Amino acid sequence: MFVIDPPPGPFVDSDWLEARLDHPRLRVLDVRGRHPSSPKPHAKRAEYDAGHVPGAVLVDWEHDFTDPDDPVPYQVAPPELFARHAERLGVGDGDLVVTYDDYYGIFASRVAWAFRVHGAEARVLDGGWPTWAEDDRPVAAAPPERAPATFTPRTRAALRLTLADLEAARDRGATLVDARPRHLYIGEEGAPGTGHIPGALCLPYPELVDGSTGLLAAPAAIRRLLRGAGVDPERPPAELVTTCGSGVSATLALFALEAAGVDAVGVYDGAFNEWSADPERPVAYGGVSVVSSTGVRSSARRAPSRTTPSSTGRPIRSGPIRR
Repeated sequence: MFVIDPPPGPFVDSDWLEARLDHPRLRVLDVRGRHPSSPKPHAKRAEYDAGHVPGAVLVDWEHDFTDPDDPVPYQVAPPELFARHAERLGVGDGDLVVTYDDYYGIFASRVAWAFRVHGAEARVLDGGWPTWAEDDRPVAAAPPERAPATFTPRTRAALRLTLADLEAARDRGATLVDARPRHLYIGEEGAPGTGHIPGALCLPYPELVDGSTGLLAAPAAIRRLLRGAGVDPERPPAELVTTCGSGVSATLALFALEAAGVDAVGVYDGAFNEWSADPERPVAYGGVSVVSSTGVRSSARRAPSRTTPSSTGRPIRSGPIRR
């Protein structure tokens, strides 16, 4: 039983968070980070040290809550390792986690989703750090002191699809939506990290956020984007799965759909990094097959080499991937 009032849906606004900053069961995580392609450290430690939401603990999204032994980059940590990370950051049983970042909400969504996978309640701060700072909300410079915590994972396996799960879902007729930017989804044969899983529809994460405010797009706008991708939000498929390049922005797509009243069953965590690593799996190139600005229909082709560099610039092992 929670002693804090988690709001419905995956997001909270700044008013809600500021009013509860002193709540003993609230755990705020600062997940400000850089895109995987950046040569700089992906966690923004200097920015955190300069100012953060009071009580927030810095999370290195590239390393915290990920599995270092998985050949696919950035895969969510297994239960025992995840629990150790959570406890180290002061997150325990019964806490409500609120995450934020400064890049479309994709890193904050990734960490909040990972907590959901392992049974915790988690929300994302709508608008993230930019909205918080621009609204002159309270800011702290010193890191908080956290008492020892005990985190008991209660894994909800259905929220995270493995490659085998994805293949079974596709065989059942599941619909897959790809959250990468359109140019990566459309792709070019021979260009690493581009193209898409055959049959996947295009739902780019930058379009799920209002560019003028940094807040999540209105539910009607998200539903319109989904309709343009080829899914009727009034009659969504029974099984809707989100994916992307590395399993990060797909979590924002999952939460955006939830906020718009459309349920997705989970995230394919391996994403295009894993899919494209094996040349025996087909890769499709071209425009969106339902609604396309180019008018080009997707076509399935073989990936060009045995080892395909990932969209993050990190090569991953080709062939069968063991978990």
